[in-house]
Amino acid sequence: MKRRLGQTSRPDLRDSLRTARRCAVAVVVLAVWIALPGAATPAQVDAPGGVVTFTKDFPGSVPPFYSVTVRENGEVVYKTEPEDEQPIEFRLPADVTSEIFSLAGKLGESPDRPLESKRRVANMGKKTVELLEGEERFTGSFNHTEVPEALQLLGLFERISATQQYAIRLEYLVQFDRLGVVKALLQLEIDLDNGRLIGAGQLVPMLERIRTDRAIAQIAQGRAVQILGKIQAEKF
Repeated sequence: MKRRLGQTSRPDLRDSLRTARRCAVAVVVLAVWIALPGAATPAQVDAPGGVVTFTKDFPGSVPPFYSVTVRENGEVVYKTEPEDEQPIEFRLPADVTSEIFSLAGKLGESPDRPLESKRRVANMGKKTVELLEGEERFTGSFNHTEVPEALQLLGLFERISATQQYAIRLEYLVQFDRLGVVKALLQLEIDLDNGRLIGAGQLVPMLERIRTDRAIAQIAQGRAVQILGKIQAEKF
């Protein structure tokens, strides 16, 4: 039986994160659509065209599961559960979308090439790449790979997921642990500076919220301003 948030003064993390994600979807995605000319609505996510889906299933990690479905026009659906009823929808930059399809297409050119490395390594989660583009169909899975295109795709999707995790985490912290916002923003800026995120512009609405929220520590507000400056200067 699921615990309702109203039954306790301190909701458990799972229920709280689910609630936070619903808010993140409403705030972050709407703002991104408004900011992007010609941006798609949720109904357009079924538009025709090629699709690349990347799934990582790694119990014990954070998150233990995620999937990213990318369409050729840049529309993305991000899930943190296989049957996620509240996925996050957004749009990737055109150059990132093009790179994803190029790399997946190269994997599809050699469908019989195994992605799994022959080396024995620890379990790092099952990663699966799927490509549907015209008549082309490709599916490949690996725990560890040495195939360059698969490694590059893994890197891109890990950065995409990391960005979405910040959106989810910051929404939770703003609601339930405002003192934790300072530490989260510090790590966010480090990851931003080191190129570990993709599409950080999606975080602008949340950063603006932190910047103007008087209930949040001034040090967090100042760091939000600093991060916003980097994003808005189009460095990332």
